[in-house]
Amino acid sequence: MSLLSAAACPAAIRRTSAAAALALLAAAPAMATENSQVRALLGAPSYELATPQFPGWYGQLWVQHYEATQLRGDDGEQATSSTVVPGLGTVPLTVQGAVRANVLVPRITYVTEKLVFDGRLGFSATLPVVEQTTHISLVPTLPAGLPAPVVGAINAGLAAESARRSGSHTGLADPELAAFVDWAQDESRLVAGFAVNAPLGDYDKARAVNTGAGKYWTFKPLLVASRVWESGLELGLRATYSFNTRNSDTDVRSGQYLHADWAGLWRLNDQLRIGLQGYVLKQFTKDAGPGVADHGNKVQALSAGPAVAYIAESGTWALDLKVMQEFSVRNRPEGTTSWVRLNMRLD
Repeated sequence: MSLLSAAACPAAIRRTSAAAALALLAAAPAMATENSQVRALLGAPSYELATPQFPGWYGQLWVQHYEATQLRGDDGEQATSSTVVPGLGTVPLTVQGAVRANVLVPRITYVTEKLVFDGRLGFSATLPVVEQTTHISLVPTLPAGLPAPVVGAINAGLAAESARRSGSHTGLADPELAAFVDWAQDESRLVAGFAVNAPLGDYDKARAVNTGAGKYWTFKPLLVASRVWESGLELGLRATYSFNTRNSDTDVRSGQYLHADWAGLWRLNDQLRIGLQGYVLKQFTKDAGPGVADHGNKVQALSAGPAVAYIAESGTWALDLKVMQEFSVRNRPEGTTSWVRLNMRLD
């Protein structure tokens, strides 16, 4: 049925309106969680990248706040999509939205007395708790002159689909267990290890917002490298490269990605450090599976921002604060990441 004939017949308009609404609900593009969610505490490490850890127990309690008001597509611009409406054809969609998350991260680290190739063997366990709210709005670009009932039906269908993709959830994220060997010298530090994320977070493929990434495992080698100078300059880097198994609930396999945190700090005295910090997130292989876009949803994000750290004179605890703005984002929300972290020596 053409739009001209629909305009001439009220009954046809009603049928076209109903068909349009149903088609939008059925045909609007899916947004699987794994398409943009990564198992990474982006921007978490700080001054400790260049600080030796002696044998013993360490406790960490970190709080992250993330706020994003832009959704970026594969070209780095505003995210877009499309759907098909009977009698009208393909309708372009702008995907607008906002994401807000608060994350509480308890972590424990144990550095043993055991030497492996002259480095200290250590272990860590991390179990984040996440409160996340996501709001999605699908905005159509419609040709002029459409009958009002058709426009209303399209908007109603998109509003329903937008609501289906929006929501809030609080729950556990996927825990991380890591083993590492730490080689520390007076002016440098090198750590090599291996981490695993288990699919134990809160996840339901039918739910719009999940705190767990999915029913799959993530395996990632890790590397920490740092150097300090007598002038007070301290540079540090922590990098992981993630390999993912297939999500048994969706049959989607997320691609491989690099996550690297960096910090450049200036030591004002033994207690106070200030400087810049940021992270790099870069996916190198495509997602694969049902509903995955041809471009493979390869995520990317860079960030940078100010950081300040205070280390107690006793050396038994430290507090740091940093705020990092994201840029050059692909296939993810683009926002601001803030951290407040307390690190403690427990023995």
